Amino acid sequence: MAEEQIDLAEVLRELRALRDRQEILQCINSYLRGLDRLDADLIRDAFHPDAIDNHGPFVGRTDVFVPWAIEIESSFLWTHHGLSTHTCTIDGDTAHTESYVHFYARLRDEKTVAAGGGRYIDKLERRSGKWAISIRRFFMDWSFVVPYDSWLGREWDDIRGSRDRADPSYERPLSVPQAGGNPA
Repeated sequence: MAEEQIDLAEVLRELRALRDRQEILQCINSYLRGLDRLDADLIRDAFHPDAIDNHGPFVGRTDVFVPWAIEIESSFLWTHHGLSTHTCTIDGDTAHTESYVHFYARLRDEKTVAAGGGRYIDKLERRSGKWAISIRRFFMDWSFVVPYDSWLGREWDDIRGSRDRADPSYERPLSVPQAGGNPA
């Protein structure tokens, strides 16, 4: 059996496609992390400066969207955003994605959890080597509210991170907590 010839150019194209997909997914995930940590820099970094976002009644540029999003997200005690299905079509320096998002918010009354799900339909562009959103449309597909319940026990409520850069997710290197969840 003859040795199979490796087409280096094809391997490099495949590697570039995989890298692009990973950078695009990282962009969208960083945006979600920015919402949960109330980190305006992370949210802003997911968009090109001239990007347009359409979130429900809001339609506007990044410089107006970021403070609008922070204001809404900070009205909740806690939020948790996540992605499930993510599709991505790349054509050169342009990508079109659909990302299913689910989100939960513990309301300030500490008695209610709101939940919702929807989809981000995004156009991303690679500019100067960086993928970022140039157009986003958000479609809300479902929502509901339920009472909050400390089903694991109230002691779990005392072990929390924070919704800012003091959160352990920013800590490098990560430390081992003392009993009760406080950093050593």
